[in-house]
Amino acid sequence: MSWSISEALTDPAIREPIAFRSEFKFRLRDIPTEITVRFYNPIASSKVVVRQSHTVSIPGLDWQAKGECEDETQDGEVLQSVVCEFTRAYNAAVEKGMKPDPSWLKPNPNFC
Repeated sequence: MSWSISEALTDPAIREPIAFRSEFKFRLRDIPTEITVRFYNPIASSKVVVRQSHTVSIPGLDWQAKGECEDETQDGEVLQSVVCEFTRAYNAAVEKGMKPDPSWLKPNPNFC
């Protein structure tokens, strides 16, 4: 018998199977920390699941929370949403006269 990927993951003991789709890496200007963003697809859905190595948190900065992604099935839309969260905070801090600092990036303890 030949098994499909989705059939191989149908045992009731399996929960929330996802498949790796792609990985992106970038840095913010003047901050040497590499940020990694990974995309996964749930086996039964075309929605993109995002896992990222860091979040951005800048003390003393009031900035608008991330915007909504219009189409969570499109890689470009999802990536733009993630990148904008980092760049909007970074740019707002720099415009406020703050010096870029690696402490602005908080490692995600669940990212591996």
